[in-house]
Amino acid sequence: MFTMPETDPADRRACALALALIAFVTLARCALLAFDPPNLSFDEAQYWAWAQSIQLGYYSKPPMVAWVIAATTALFGEGAGAVKLGSTLAQSGAGALLLLLGRALFGGRVGAWSGAAWITMPAVSLSAVMITTDPFLLVCWAAALLALVEAPRRGAGFNRWWLALGLAFGLGLLSKYAMAFFLGCLALWLLWDRAARPLLRMPGLWLGLGLGVLIYLPNLLWNAANGFVSYAHTKDNANLKGDLFNPDKLAEFVVGQFGVFGPILMVGLLLGFIAAFRRGADSRLRLLASFSLPVLAVMTTESLLSRANANWTAPAFVSGTVLACWALARWRPVLLKASLALHVVIMAGMYHLDHARQVVDFKFDPEKRIKGWDQVGEQVAAVLAAHPGARLLADERKVLATLIYYVRPHPFDAIKWNPTGKVRDHYDQTTRLEPGPGTLIYVTELPDIPAETRARFAEAERLPDIVVPLHHGYGRHLVVWRLSGFTGY
Repeated sequence: MFTMPETDPADRRACALALALIAFVTLARCALLAFDPPNLSFDEAQYWAWAQSIQLGYYSKPPMVAWVIAATTALFGEGAGAVKLGSTLAQSGAGALLLLLGRALFGGRVGAWSGAAWITMPAVSLSAVMITTDPFLLVCWAAALLALVEAPRRGAGFNRWWLALGLAFGLGLLSKYAMAFFLGCLALWLLWDRAARPLLRMPGLWLGLGLGVLIYLPNLLWNAANGFVSYAHTKDNANLKGDLFNPDKLAEFVVGQFGVFGPILMVGLLLGFIAAFRRGADSRLRLLASFSLPVLAVMTTESLLSRANANWTAPAFVSGTVLACWALARWRPVLLKASLALHVVIMAGMYHLDHARQVVDFKFDPEKRIKGWDQVGEQVAAVLAAHPGARLLADERKVLATLIYYVRPHPFDAIKWNPTGKVRDHYDQTTRLEPGPGTLIYVTELPDIPAETRARFAEAERLPDIVVPLHHGYGRHLVVWRLSGFTGY
């Protein structure tokens, strides 16, 4: 379907330089994780907790993130850097795959710029040092898209690239349910581009997608056995029950996309979309636009109707990166160099913000919500040690997940306070406070616990607060109570 572009020595040199950049950035990120990793957020801490018990599914996400954490921590210990390592490796893999995709479609120069643009993209620089579901979704999406380009070149029969498509699609679904968008994007491409329709007669396409469904099937069965809890959580994220017209959220979301992708690359992406919609447009452009526009359109609409996190469009920027690099390479190649330089500066600033604060005093700190929890964990551990046999109790998932990781030894028997009995998160689903004479150490960010809560215990004693100052008057402040003799909700 697509002919392989001719390569020349300059193309090969460009690809070699891009691969060297990907390798260098990867090593730098690994060094950061080894020697000065950011604290875990509460979501990351929860994923680590999931990894302590390998399952086919979890409350809010499919299992890949927990499986990867289980592997990296088995090899390198349970430090924050080891927990996050899988994201760095996955994002680097996605960058290498985009290099191959760009080269397969347009030649080595576009491939090289695509790989370089991806590995330095602002959102990727942030995502690579956070353990989330996105990096595993994105590397699978990139692999599936590359397989979709390469497989038809090997003929109509089933070949290893159709096998790769199936593996990538199935593993992508096990990483994040947003991988299902891939089918919608594929359908749009087949409808839009007449040159793509011979794919429908290739059994390899259907066998590959069928293999992907089979790979995903265990998580589907797990959900069926657990009330489809992960799907319900995904539906709740849409949050379409309130005001369905939120122009302020839409504006915030659109501005955020320029920050996620980078302003210069965004201009290139818009130029690429325009080129794809021209009469007689190249099938390659329509392919890339088809695997980007639907995700952007759905999430932009979601931001208007309710809300949408900036990272929810991440799959759109896989093909979008190649399309943007193609457009800028044809229009103003110097902008690719400017974009790369800008993103390298942003990445360096992002990773060395605390060092810069030692030289120039400023209040801006995007990491402040995750700082100080390691010190809180040490103090909570001391309280628990002073009360042998006591169990940790918290009223928020954020507090509970973070403390389970940072308290040593890990209080895996910790419980979430849940008087309503509603299941809103993993800890509501998996923990329950039973009446009895045991002692609990209740930790909360509330300034106090309600009198009706204290009334449900035979004894209630407020212990010294935990205060961890950070900077500019900001810090962690938690209230601690010793409770015993729970009489029931």
